[in-house]
Amino acid sequence: MDKTYTKLSALVDQDFTVKSVAGYKWKMWSPVDKRMVSRDTYAEGFSKKYEVETDKGWLDLGSGQIGSLLETTFKQGKADLIDKTFHVKSNGKTGMEIRYYFDVLNTGSLTPTEKTQAQPVEASEPEFNPEDIPF
Repeated sequence: MDKTYTKLSALVDQDFTVKSVAGYKWKMWSPVDKRMVSRDTYAEGFSKKYEVETDKGWLDLGSGQIGSLLETTFKQGKADLIDKTFHVKSNGKTGMEIRYYFDVLNTGSLTPTEKTQAQPVEASEPEFNPEDIPF
């Protein structure tokens, strides 16, 4: 079965969930063949692209983009993309000037219900008064 690919630009202001990361390939757009040419080893003109399976199809992500995703999930020395949902934003530009930004939506910390049920912590010390500072 052929892989169905999607573009990151098609996911701006949307969410996607990472199912797996298949590793990387060296890829280049061939204007003659009007398709992506893929290799297992580097050749001039080819870029390293990580093949990421998502619920929206396969994404080819560059090193910077995969690094941004990993950074959003980084916690206590570990980062894991699998089964994480990300929201995509961009700087609103197109072509070579476009930049993508990612927010992880399910960090596993508090559920939305837990967040709304959280109670404010009462301060055990009196409020700070700047006039109490002896200058």
